[in-house]
Amino acid sequence: MKSSNDFQAEERSKPSFWKRFLFITITLLIASLAGSIFIMRYLQEQKRQQFAAKIATQYVEIQQQDIRLFSLALAWSVRKELMRFNYDQVDEYFNELIKRKGFVVIMLVDPSGNIRLSTDRKLQGGSFSRFYPGINLGSSELESYPLQKGKSMFVVPVMGLNDKLGTISFIYSYQELSLP
Repeated sequence: MKSSNDFQAEERSKPSFWKRFLFITITLLIASLAGSIFIMRYLQEQKRQQFAAKIATQYVEIQQQDIRLFSLALAWSVRKELMRFNYDQVDEYFNELIKRKGFVVIMLVDPSGNIRLSTDRKLQGGSFSRFYPGINLGSSELESYPLQKGKSMFVVPVMGLNDKLGTISFIYSYQELSLP
């Protein structure tokens, strides 16, 4: 025979259907809310990283355009001095430029392919193709060659009235874009 205490204990141990339903629903609702917050934050971080990569690429492209414009003016200045055979002044230009942030090495290559002037004195007098194989000096247009990440070699022809006086070649290290 069951006493009244046994019935009460049995009722307490088994919650009603609605209580279980509410408990399970609230638990699932909280879990889905936490999951959606996590997913939203993850997607926002992915978008931010993609945006940062895009901006960094555009920043490097802008620097390349600036270097191209600068190279044209440098070629004109060097041309003027080469026509006077004033190599000391060209060397002075290069030594001042190398002090600027981003320039790694600057060279003047004569038409035969030998390095006539260089800010790295170990390269001076050597063959350009020996130090930098695969880089074409024969072009009459400014060219850029990617080296390692964040660095490029620019090859700028210096043209005289009738022929090529030489080639300016320099390695430039791009400035990194720092985002907050």
